[in-house]
Amino acid sequence: MTTMQRLFLFFLLPAIAMLSYPPTVLFSGAGVLVIAIGLFVGLGFLMSRGRLLALTFSIFLQGLNVIIRVMMFWSNGFSNQGIPNYPFIITSLLGLFLSLWLLMRLDQQDIRNRMYR
Repeated sequence: MTTMQRLFLFFLLPAIAMLSYPPTVLFSGAGVLVIAIGLFVGLGFLMSRGRLLALTFSIFLQGLNVIIRVMMFWSNGFSNQGIPNYPFIITSLLGLFLSLWLLMRLDQQDIRNRMYR
């Protein structure tokens, strides 16, 4: 696994998957945003050092993100009158599919084997 692939799989893509919300939602909680980014940097650092517990926690977070996004999709994606909230729908689907892909990718055996090296 190249350094660029590790950077994407362990640092960048998990943070994007978890934090893909419309800008109005993200910037209303800037303090939480800083803490979440710090959490993902620390988690990515531990995974790049070969800590299997960090990998398990990252897989757990991605699975939880998929469940939360599915539960929030219909209640926040459309108003009571049926008007779609396009920024929320687009970012929610992006985060959902990215988390689902990461969930499947991080759980493969080649990732676990390369973490020992």
